[in-house]
Amino acid sequence: MERRYAQFIAISLAIVLAGQLLQLWLFPKPLPGRQAAEVGAAAALNPGENAGEKQPDGSLQPNGVAGDADRGVDRDSEAEESRPAAPRQHHTLGSLDPNGQAGLLVTLTSRGAAVERIELASESFHDQDDRSGYLGHLAVEAVANEGCRIRVVGPGTPADRAGLRPDDILTQVGGKATPDSRSLHEVLASTNPGDTVAVAIRREGQTISRDVVLARRPLEVVRPEYRTLPVVDAEAEPCDPFSFRLSLETRDGAKRAESLLEIPGQELADRDWQAEAAADGSLVRFTRQLPGGLKIAKEYRLVAAPVDDGSRAAGPAQRLELVVELTGGERPTRLAYALDGPTGLPTEGWWYASRIARDWGTLAVRDVAMRFEGEQSTLVSGLKMADGKLDHPASAVRDGKPLSFAGVDALYFASALIPATTGVDVPALDEVRPLIVGEIPAAARRKLVDVTSRLVSKELAIEPGTTVAHRYEIFAGPKKPELLAQYGAKSAAMDDLVYYGWFGWVARPMIAVLHALHAVIGNYGIAILLLTVLVRGAMFPVSRKQALSSQKMQVLQPEMKAIAEKYKNEPEKRTKATQDLWRKHDYNPMGGCLLVFIQIPIFMGLYRSLATDVELRQAPLFSSAIRWCSNLAAPDMFYDWSKILPPFLSAPEAWLGPFLNLFPLVTIGLFLWQQQLFMPPAVDEQSKMQQQVMKYMMFFMALMFFKVPCGLCLYFIASTLWGIAERLWLPQTLPATAAAGVSSGGQPASNGRVINVPFTSFGTKEPATPAGDAARQKRQSRKKQR
Repeated sequence: MERRYAQFIAISLAIVLAGQLLQLWLFPKPLPGRQAAEVGAAAALNPGENAGEKQPDGSLQPNGVAGDADRGVDRDSEAEESRPAAPRQHHTLGSLDPNGQAGLLVTLTSRGAAVERIELASESFHDQDDRSGYLGHLAVEAVANEGCRIRVVGPGTPADRAGLRPDDILTQVGGKATPDSRSLHEVLASTNPGDTVAVAIRREGQTISRDVVLARRPLEVVRPEYRTLPVVDAEAEPCDPFSFRLSLETRDGAKRAESLLEIPGQELADRDWQAEAAADGSLVRFTRQLPGGLKIAKEYRLVAAPVDDGSRAAGPAQRLELVVELTGGERPTRLAYALDGPTGLPTEGWWYASRIARDWGTLAVRDVAMRFEGEQSTLVSGLKMADGKLDHPASAVRDGKPLSFAGVDALYFASALIPATTGVDVPALDEVRPLIVGEIPAAARRKLVDVTSRLVSKELAIEPGTTVAHRYEIFAGPKKPELLAQYGAKSAAMDDLVYYGWFGWVARPMIAVLHALHAVIGNYGIAILLLTVLVRGAMFPVSRKQALSSQKMQVLQPEMKAIAEKYKNEPEKRTKATQDLWRKHDYNPMGGCLLVFIQIPIFMGLYRSLATDVELRQAPLFSSAIRWCSNLAAPDMFYDWSKILPPFLSAPEAWLGPFLNLFPLVTIGLFLWQQQLFMPPAVDEQSKMQQQVMKYMMFFMALMFFKVPCGLCLYFIASTLWGIAERLWLPQTLPATAAAGVSSGGQPASNGRVINVPFTSFGTKEPATPAGDAARQKRQSRKKQR
């Protein structure tokens, strides 16, 4: 029988592997990065131009390859602009100083007056994928025969602490030349956080050397999204659209042809705006003038966080705001604008984590989130958007249900636009649209689709010389319930983005206990072990009854087998005799299942807690200095075997993934050991077959468990060891049940002990008689002969 199962499994695996290899041979994947390489080559030939623009079909077209007529640009309308295009500029708000008031560093670009990236300053949030040394985002541009010109230096970055400034030319890092952004990226990729590297710069004709202590890369909640090559320069390589772009939806009857295109002659999103920054670094104002004298302004500013009930709200002391201003020109005009939300939210954990929706739907890595006052948050699945299966592609903003927020929700982080609700600058919104802003990946990677939300205003009448202003707050940060509760309308805050599923009633108290234990101990790994002790200790009475029930079942199996043989053709009598036997010996068949039913919500609650709570995202078991077990919310990632295993096994979306994980193997090994110790011996071929099936099912469980968080595996390891110790020590601590697990005829129990004790050890009402013992021994001898 075992050979048949082994042959079946081997043949099944061989068929699957052969199918994968045949698919790779017949349908080879295109070389990654080919399209980006072509675009990069075009950009190199035209260094003064942008690298590429998004076409209606989603492809990337280098500037200069397609004419303006192909993109529907009206040259006559552009000629009406009263001043030449502004030069490309970068500005920053906030700081990466962990003690700063803003808690984040915002990098702004004049291209579309957009947000290029938002980095979190807290030491609790670092990039989990890129563990190389971090110098800072410098937005460099290549200078022929010299190096890379620095265009921005964010406050609080290692570059800022080393004294680097905008317009410095970076010539060497760590003794290696850096003639362009790609070489700079490659040099930094070979470093580690904490390394001290020598940096050579040219400033005003002089060569200056600086020693820079590299840091660990901070978490970028908003960032440029690159589809093909991991290049960090948004200006030199094509990327998805930036965040919080503004465009005109309609103007005097003219409309955009497609969602990613603009009205000809009214371009705002992919043009450079004039920029002006305040001396104190509190605001940056971008302006652009359209034909007819219409002036558009976008002002980003840091403002003090509101105070609630006499104390400062949870979170940073400053918040980020965006004000949109429209000033009339030479003649009256009627228009509606569209303000896009954030793009490029983190994709970490996409290959092992799973997200659940309230409506039984499937979620992507990033989904559009919105909430109206008086309602729950709504998540628009990125997978449905990629498949074109949206039932309602837009949500109207009704007068009685104003919009609380709209943005993008990811696994541990979220970013959203929050319209003002008080004052004269309350936005007049018409609808919210989910929008795909990048190429749609194929197959299993469709869940990586980049999405955003688009707020469309009502039609506004702008008279000459008058100004209409609308104010929004921008949130970009971790999904901490107490932090999210401070954003959005009081009756419809962002805190319900943290969703634990059906077992939230278990997950929330477990998370609270886990956080309390961590506050005392300081290590989430030890806190999980203590939580296991608390849970198993609270369930000890139930587990004790389960152990006794299991031991009774081992003793009663021969009797039940004899009843089945005696009444094999009389099911009613067989059922009645079996129930009489159970009643006589005070045995409840559900006693062995009770612990399982209790553990299911605990298991699901803990699983959802570990997969959702941002506090566990970067919590290490030992130390963050090593990759193994550096994130209790992820697999332990002991060894990267992607270079030695075929892609259909080691790809992120494949069965095993790119890492060898030890904790799932230990967990399954303990399950098998527990099964070997305590499973009762088979009394017939049917029960033997069932036990073999259970044993082989463990190997399939190993595949299912291979990508679960190592914090959950840690709970299972501790819980299984507790159960094994409890069962092994139970006969010594409870003498009255020492024989539970031994048949009356002296058959050894599963733990190897042989103890002859009559059924009175279970507290039966009638003592066992010699005649009954003789009959049982006779039946057992007949079984042995057969």
